[in-house]
Amino acid sequence: MTEAIKEKTMRMSLGEDNNPIYQDIARFRAILFDQILKPHDMTMSQGWVLVHLVRENGLRQSDLADRLEVATVTTSKLIDRLEARGYVERRTDPEDRRSNRVYATPQAKDIVKIMTKTILDVDAIANEGIDARELAATLKVLARMRRNLKDALHKR
Repeated sequence: MTEAIKEKTMRMSLGEDNNPIYQDIARFRAILFDQILKPHDMTMSQGWVLVHLVRENGLRQSDLADRLEVATVTTSKLIDRLEARGYVERRTDPEDRRSNRVYATPQAKDIVKIMTKTILDVDAIANEGIDARELAATLKVLARMRRNLKDALHKR
């Protein structure tokens, strides 16, 4: 890649205020999501643990960490907080006693419903004033970017 292309590409990912657009979008979404969920004493990170467990209950902690793409220590801390509040329970894996499986409680399913509504609310705020075709094209491009970045990570 030539220096001119690199410079143009770098400028494309910066907003008019010279702040990184992609990081700002992710950060603002996370902040807004956490603000909306604060009355429920839930964070976005904790919520994603519950979403995965409601989709597929009884995951191993290590599998959950892989799906969340975070370290197992991070996942363990999230599970600790959720377990203390009654959203999940750990059980010894019958196939491997050194490993735990994590199960969502009925209470977790209720908060996942709230999270789903919150995601739709945050999306509505973020997508306000954007034409449906433009949004579809943008999402297609962003999905490709995500694949490209994940592929690059796996090659390292």
